Amino acid sequence: MATQRNPFNLQGKNATSSSSFLLPVSVSRNAALLVASTALVAFTLLVPACAQAAGAVSSATVLSTRTYNISAQPLGSALLSFGKQSSLQLTAPGELLRGVKTSGVHGQLTSQQALGQLLAGTGLSYAPSGSGTVVLTKAAANITLGPVRVGGTARSSGGDAQSAYGPGVGFVATRSASATRTDTPLIETPKSVYVVTRQQMDDLQPLTIGAALRYTPGIVSLAANDSTPSASLFQPVHQRGFESYTFVDGLLNGTSISDPFFLDRIEALSGPSSVMYGQANPGGLINMTLKHPTEKAQGQANVGFGNYGRYEGQVDFSGPLNKSRTLLYRLIGVGITQGSQINYNHYKRLAAQGDIEWKIDNKTDLTIIGQFAYDPESLSPWIGIPAYGSLIESPTGRIPVSTFYGDPAFNENWNREYMLEAIFHHEFTKNLQFNMTARFDAQSHGSCSLMAGAVNIAKNTIARSAFCDSQIGGRSSQLTANLSYKLHTGPVSHSFLAGVDYRGQWSKGYWGFATAPAAIIINLIYNQYTYSDYLQATNGQSKWKKYAYWQDGIYFQDQLNWRRFYVTLAGRQDWNGYGDIFNRPFTWNAGINYVSSIGLAPYFSYAKSFMPQTGQVYSAGNLIQPDPLNGHQWEVGLKYQIPHTQSMLTAAYYDLAENNVLVSNPDFPKYSSEIGQVKSRGVELSAHANLAQGLDLILNYTWNRVYNARTTLTGQTISGLAVSLVGKRLVQQPTNAASGFLDYTLPKNLVPGLSVNFGVRYQGKSWADQANSFRNPPFILFDTGFSWDAGKVFKSAKGLNVRLNMTNFANDTYVQCGSARFCHYGDQRVAYGTIGYRF
Repeated sequence: MATQRNPFNLQGKNATSSSSFLLPVSVSRNAALLVASTALVAFTLLVPACAQAAGAVSSATVLSTRTYNISAQPLGSALLSFGKQSSLQLTAPGELLRGVKTSGVHGQLTSQQALGQLLAGTGLSYAPSGSGTVVLTKAAANITLGPVRVGGTARSSGGDAQSAYGPGVGFVATRSASATRTDTPLIETPKSVYVVTRQQMDDLQPLTIGAALRYTPGIVSLAANDSTPSASLFQPVHQRGFESYTFVDGLLNGTSISDPFFLDRIEALSGPSSVMYGQANPGGLINMTLKHPTEKAQGQANVGFGNYGRYEGQVDFSGPLNKSRTLLYRLIGVGITQGSQINYNHYKRLAAQGDIEWKIDNKTDLTIIGQFAYDPESLSPWIGIPAYGSLIESPTGRIPVSTFYGDPAFNENWNREYMLEAIFHHEFTKNLQFNMTARFDAQSHGSCSLMAGAVNIAKNTIARSAFCDSQIGGRSSQLTANLSYKLHTGPVSHSFLAGVDYRGQWSKGYWGFATAPAAIIINLIYNQYTYSDYLQATNGQSKWKKYAYWQDGIYFQDQLNWRRFYVTLAGRQDWNGYGDIFNRPFTWNAGINYVSSIGLAPYFSYAKSFMPQTGQVYSAGNLIQPDPLNGHQWEVGLKYQIPHTQSMLTAAYYDLAENNVLVSNPDFPKYSSEIGQVKSRGVELSAHANLAQGLDLILNYTWNRVYNARTTLTGQTISGLAVSLVGKRLVQQPTNAASGFLDYTLPKNLVPGLSVNFGVRYQGKSWADQANSFRNPPFILFDTGFSWDAGKVFKSAKGLNVRLNMTNFANDTYVQCGSARFCHYGDQRVAYGTIGYRF
């Protein structure tokens, strides 16, 4: 065994020693605490030092994450740096290292991930030999601690929590695949990506995806009552001023169950993203990752309860089906019934997911996911209230929060969904991999409801119209597949990605409008309008609608690394067809990062978007096809991972423009109006940090200005005056927003097993109509909750846990309007708790 004085035997070209070597054990001194606080426009960070005692390397050392910054260099010197940063001992025959170079490793990784990346392309592998020692061997003797995957939608079941497909650690995720379709450290991604981890969802207990995104910068929910589930697959949220599309496992969300309980993580990818996804609005998209099987057997069963008569049951079981752990399963189910703060609105839901993962060999695996959901009753988000009497003072007095301007005799909303998904991964070599995700889904639904219209103050009435869509059915088939390949060209390392996309969507059904009797604003009389009245008003006639949309695309990407510089170049060619419209758009993006040795990473990027819109524009009694969208954005920012801590801090400034943008029609919120060009500029600040064991923090601030830069449209002020919309801000888009959330686990000697959390959300004033003639006032809301692990106190109760969360616990009343005719009261106090058992 060589001495530590010259462990690599690097004596020059004529060195002949073939003795093995030992990398010295280093004692690392890590920063252990991060304390962050924010005003609206600044973050102040304090990082106290905390020494870590030296000792033997344990399994916790191998599994814990650290920040690695090792540049491309000869492997021998790189391994010296790795030994110091990881506190691992490595041994290998000296001759294995001669002439071998590595492309380096950067990011917050486990030791096994970092070593796997360090040895990628070297022809070497490693194997544990006990007592914290790792032996380097030729690749033929490969016994690894776990594959490091770089492409597509591959994921290792039950693997690293900080992988691009894992649940994250605490409130922090350090890797993502949303922006690049490769498992890439966020600090090396030249774009804003915000991750909602599984732990954050557990602490918040959100009832909808919109609620799960409340503590994410740049996101605004247009439905103020976003805690209330609806028949919509995804309640509308906007990123950087534009409506977001949602994706599940990298494919457009057609009917995939989007209840937060079914997810491992939610990612908000901000800015144009057409290169990897095809059609998408320029503000960004939401990509959700479904739960997948785990190698370790685990399970949980929860009973939920809340106000408005909410009751819920949840089950989640996962584990191996055979001793060799080549077959894994997962079963998830929920059942929900609840009311809402609005009278006559009820929600019922049954949903289930089943997964089977087959590890065909150590380089190939296949996962099959099936889902089913049925909502026999669902809440309609389109039944609003007028501005007069809610936001604006009215002679008739204030409209009660519980007021329902529909009619329970004409109120039906149901939904049924099916989905089958397959995820396939194969590694030809360490540097060449194939990934594919395919999905088929189908949906059917129907609804009939009354919609509120213009207010007549003199008569104390509000106009109403009846709407029905029935026998609506839809289905879609989607596939994305890609090859990823790693190579070196001199000092530059490349990670190439080339892929294809296919998407086909079909929908058909009947719909119709009819005039309904006006309602008295305050003292409504119900059971006055029925389906028979609707049939009489429409003469039993409904309009038939049918559409088919398809998209074919090819995309390519090169992620280059030279020293500490990371460059991303990508392009995509699409072929899109919808009705008589056919387009062949080309989109691209480019970005550059510089990752410094102290964890600071400035970046710049430019991206374009295109989307042949499949929405419907209501114009003079007809539904017409909107013009295509196209947009572009440049973004500059700074990311920071404080060394030796679980943290991710970001700051970004963006300038974004989009042509032919759709906005909600003020009279028919289910449909849209067109505006020529919209521009959006803003700043986003975000901090996610696990400050210490049991202390997790989120801080966010957003400044955004989104306005009509070019349009021929006019709007009507609250007083009835027609004005041009040029220069007008988009409705319900606040200039300022901020939020903070803290979860703290109390010391064991104080209250064993008890965690408490507290959150505050501020949303600044926004315009309440397209003409910018009256405003939505600002509001501040407070959220709080606790969880208790009974097993920390009573050994016989191991696995038993209790949670309770309250949003808007001060029970403040606030209103958000999109026009004088269409407003929503925000969620008042919502309390939700669970009693669960984990094993």
